Amino acid sequence: MEQTALQNVSSDSATSVCMDNSKDDAKSYRKVREKRECPRTITGDPGQGRPLKRARSDCAVTQKHENFYILDGNTVIEVDGVLFKLHRSRLVTKSSFFAQLLEHNIRDSFSDDDVWVENDSKVTIYHLGNITTADDLVALLKFDDNPTEYYFQPPPFSVLAPILRATTALRFETYRVWAAGVLGQTWSSSLEDLTPEPRENAAEIIALARLCDVNSGVKRALYELSRTRQIGLDGNVILEQLGLEQIGHADRKCVELMRELSVTTWPKIAVRSGRSSCKKEKSFALRETCLFENCIDQAATWDKRVHDSGLYTKFLFDPVCGAQALINIPWEKEDWCADCIQSQRAIWKKRQRKLWSDMDKWIPGHE
Repeated sequence: MEQTALQNVSSDSATSVCMDNSKDDAKSYRKVREKRECPRTITGDPGQGRPLKRARSDCAVTQKHENFYILDGNTVIEVDGVLFKLHRSRLVTKSSFFAQLLEHNIRDSFSDDDVWVENDSKVTIYHLGNITTADDLVALLKFDDNPTEYYFQPPPFSVLAPILRATTALRFETYRVWAAGVLGQTWSSSLEDLTPEPRENAAEIIALARLCDVNSGVKRALYELSRTRQIGLDGNVILEQLGLEQIGHADRKCVELMRELSVTTWPKIAVRSGRSSCKKEKSFALRETCLFENCIDQAATWDKRVHDSGLYTKFLFDPVCGAQALINIPWEKEDWCADCIQSQRAIWKKRQRKLWSDMDKWIPGHE
């Protein structure tokens, strides 16, 4: 016989269920789960990752969570048909959401679809209808059990994403600040941290940041999409290949503009110096020989280092890292004098910084 939430909490006969899906957290947000008593999915809008609206009757059948239905807990919460029994004092201390709900009892602030309360003479159950998901809540509770676990080694995206979603939805502010900070560190927008190696989950990073209203990692992820050779500028192609249904229109437009700027700027950065003269002061009568001022030798050197080596083609869509690659070439081995090398590297660095800065104007919400 199927039991309601109240019957389940009042009885010890219910079978527990383990929702330990930490390895599949990221995948669960890319697919619509079928045949669930409490279905949840994502949409193609900025609300991506939020649970679908559900009626109160959707989760009449419930099961106790294997690890987080704590025997000495005193607050019962239901999410996606899973019952959690937790310690009230810790919830209200860590979360302004639960402080508002439990400590101050301000239930009028919540929509009936988001939160409703079921009780009898024995127990009270708080149903979180459209606030978060069971998987995200489990990820948050695991982190709360051992918050120092990832202080020295950042968690993988599959762990970080549900923590950030849950801390945002349930207003665990201290943990939310930490999670947003980790996202910003692992997807740093600092020019010094940018490397040419490709990164995964770029589109997912953008979707997560938009959902949780943070800017952490957005610029780096947008640039990652813009420089990816395997994708076109068609938004659908980008999303199909990266496993997401959709990122916002404004972000897709930003990717297109970044890519266009990259393709048009790289030839200007990697242009051969032409008839430039040696930068060493002419007052030096006995100065070292510098092939920079010899147009023929200069062209041959440039072709060897930039074109024949494949560097020009490699960085066609990534001029920011391409400029750094030019700077890193050991030009002294090509008999360029120290003054010419210093001057050219300064020019490349200036263009690199300007290009990275110019992209900010297209990033939605960038300050």
